[in-house]
Amino acid sequence: MNVRFYLLSYLIIFTLTAGLAQQKSSKTQIILLGSAHFGQEGFYKDAPMADLFQENRQREVNQVNTQLARFKPDLILIEREPGEQAQVDSLYGLYKSNRLSFRDLSHGRAEQYQIAYALAKQLNLPTVFGVDYYIGTSNRILNQGQHIDYYLNELNAFSNLGNSVIGAFRAGTMRLSDFLIKLNSPEVLQETYRVMYITPAKVRQGKLNTNDPLLDSTRISSDYVGADFITYFYNRELRIYSNIGNWPKKSSGFWL
Repeated sequence: MNVRFYLLSYLIIFTLTAGLAQQKSSKTQIILLGSAHFGQEGFYKDAPMADLFQENRQREVNQVNTQLARFKPDLILIEREPGEQAQVDSLYGLYKSNRLSFRDLSHGRAEQYQIAYALAKQLNLPTVFGVDYYIGTSNRILNQGQHIDYYLNELNAFSNLGNSVIGAFRAGTMRLSDFLIKLNSPEVLQETYRVMYITPAKVRQGKLNTNDPLLDSTRISSDYVGADFITYFYNRELRIYSNIGNWPKKSSGFWL
């Protein structure tokens, strides 16, 4: 399972309902929607029912967007970096003015287009905003040290959980809405948190296998390699949070 699956929504409908019931509140209402990367060729290759361009899947995409539209977000945030905002604005402007089809894009099946762009157009929003902070690495960079078998076994169990859900969707036996609900269910969220932010701390006396410039190897303790691994990923989350803190201030939001 891609670690980016984490973040929500079994809570989609609940949060929508709560948001609608609290429209008079001054607090910002936010939905976080975790997703698979539908635009990656490996996701839908040899699995026609995983292709969001497929007719039945397009109907399901429209149904999901109709449900999300009930929340009436003022802005939508996506997994693109702020430095890419000009490109985001350009593509969205073309799509909103009916001068661009997602089928013209190599990654047109991606969730940022199928859900975020489509929902923003439906709600007549001026654009969507990128708030990501990208690091070119994975949770597999921790692969040596004391108690590494414990961590890898937990990681594999987590991957198997994700693969079972993905397998059902790719086989066509699970609807898109159910797929998103499962990915964002408390079960998956709790497992993601445990595997990424608790389990690695048991690993000692090792090193991380990465050349990512964000990682200062001089500050990685061999003795506490697992704990430092956690701070490495949490650092990314904090940078994303910082980006979110600089979004245009509105009354409600949706983050995909």
